[in-house]
Amino acid sequence: MSTTAARSNLNDQVYDTLKRRLVRREVRPGEKVSLAELAAALGVSRSPVHHALTRLVAEGLLTVKSRRGYFVTPLTAAAVVEGYGVRLALELHAAEAAVGRVGTGELRRFRDLHEASAAAVSHEEWDSTNAAFHEHQVELAGNALLSRFYCELSVNLMMQVIRGGNVEDGPSLATEHEAIVTAYEAASLTDACAAIRAHIDTGRTIALDAISAADGVL
Repeated sequence: MSTTAARSNLNDQVYDTLKRRLVRREVRPGEKVSLAELAAALGVSRSPVHHALTRLVAEGLLTVKSRRGYFVTPLTAAAVVEGYGVRLALELHAAEAAVGRVGTGELRRFRDLHEASAAAVSHEEWDSTNAAFHEHQVELAGNALLSRFYCELSVNLMMQVIRGGNVEDGPSLATEHEAIVTAYEAASLTDACAAIRAHIDTGRTIALDAISAADGVL
C-alpha cells in the first residue's frame, strides 16, 4: 500500500471511530472534544484526528469555536424541525421531477434498496441501507446539484444520533419505504407525495419525542 493510500485509510478509520462514538452518544452534547487527547487515546498522530474532526464539523456533529476547540453539537427540537422541513422540500421536488419518468431499471434498483433496508438487523446496516434508499430516491430526479445538497443535509445523521445505535423503529419506517416505492412504480405523483410527507412526519415525530424525553437536547 502506498504512503498516500495508507494515510487515507488511517484518516477514514479515525473518522469512523469518532463518528461512531458521537452517533452512539458516548460523548455528551456540548462536551468539548480534545484533539490531543483523542490522538493519544487512539495511538495516532494529530493529523488524522484533525482530518476527522473537520469532516464531523462539516456534517454538523461537531461545532468548532474560535480559540476554544471542538464541541459536540447539541441536537435540539428547532434543529430537527428545520432539517426535516428542508428534507421534505427536497424530496417533494425530486418526486415532481421523477415520478412517471423513471425507467424500469431505476425502479428495480429503488425496490432493491427498500428491501435491503427492510432486511437490516443492525444499526450499521439500517443506517447505510436507509441512506442509500433515500439518496437514490432523490437521484431519480436526475439533478446532480439537488443530489449533492441532499447528501450534505444532516437529517440522516440526526436520526442516527437520536437512535443512538438502536433500530427499533426500522420495521415501521421500512413499511413507509414500501409506500414510496409503490407510488413511484405506479407513476402516481399524488401517492408519492403523500407517502413522502407521511414518512417525513414519522421521522420528525420520533426525533422530537426523543428530544423531549431528554429534557430538550440530545
